[in-house]
Amino acid sequence: MKKNNDKTPKQDTKKKTKKWRIPILIILVLALMFTVVFYDVYKLGNENVLFLFVDEDKGNPGIVEVSSIIQFSNLRSKENSIDIDPLSTNANLNSLGININNSLMKAPDIKQGTEYAKEISKEQSKIDIHRVVVIDSETLKELVNVVGYVPIDFNQQILILGLKRDIVAKGNVTGIMAKQILQGKAFPIVDPTSIRDVPEVSLWRVKSKIIGEISINLLDHAKYDKQTRKDIYYKILRLYREDKIKVYNKNVTLILMDILPEGFGRTIMDFVVNIIS
Repeated sequence: MKKNNDKTPKQDTKKKTKKWRIPILIILVLALMFTVVFYDVYKLGNENVLFLFVDEDKGNPGIVEVSSIIQFSNLRSKENSIDIDPLSTNANLNSLGININNSLMKAPDIKQGTEYAKEISKEQSKIDIHRVVVIDSETLKELVNVVGYVPIDFNQQILILGLKRDIVAKGNVTGIMAKQILQGKAFPIVDPTSIRDVPEVSLWRVKSKIIGEISINLLDHAKYDKQTRKDIYYKILRLYREDKIKVYNKNVTLILMDILPEGFGRTIMDFVVNIIS
């Protein structure tokens, strides 16, 4: 009996050690995961991203009305977007009748369609593209509605149908206005005399310029107070989880934000907001 009593404390010690191992392991796994995530966030904040803005009313998934490359540095967008003509193509895809405008429609799936658009945009811009984001007109409207409106003010000479036209766009673009501009239904902030008698297909550069300015303003979160930045990021997170903002070439962080609870994504968004602050 005495020998058995002598062994009991050792057995208790082993059981206590095993109990401590599990929470320590969980803490280490979480620490590693967040280290990877924060590294990923910084990588995402220094990439060249191709944005494809889609008019979903023209089919499933819709046609690309605006294609712009936005370059990021330290989690902030650079000053200007790079517009790509939606009718651009290359020798390989031209033989298949594929341009950026119809790339999503003529592909077997959206992922392949974005690869077509990425290939063309990379050749046209001579810029390496790390990721592709697809946003439809309704989603763009929802994003703009978070801040109420986005101020636009530019005067630019644009070549349309072989003629140089001075395009003046000035005003506050609401969500519904952004949707109308993307779809080519109305250009409420553009001087109507500058685009009179211009067919919609030739207005892609005007459309791209306005949508690009909206995107840059929305992504330049330093312009907003901390709460508004959170509102924007939380809205982006919600739309992403609802698959209304489609991202291709996902990294670890984006995959985790897909599968883990929304609270995890909000923690990441708070981290980004704090860095920008």
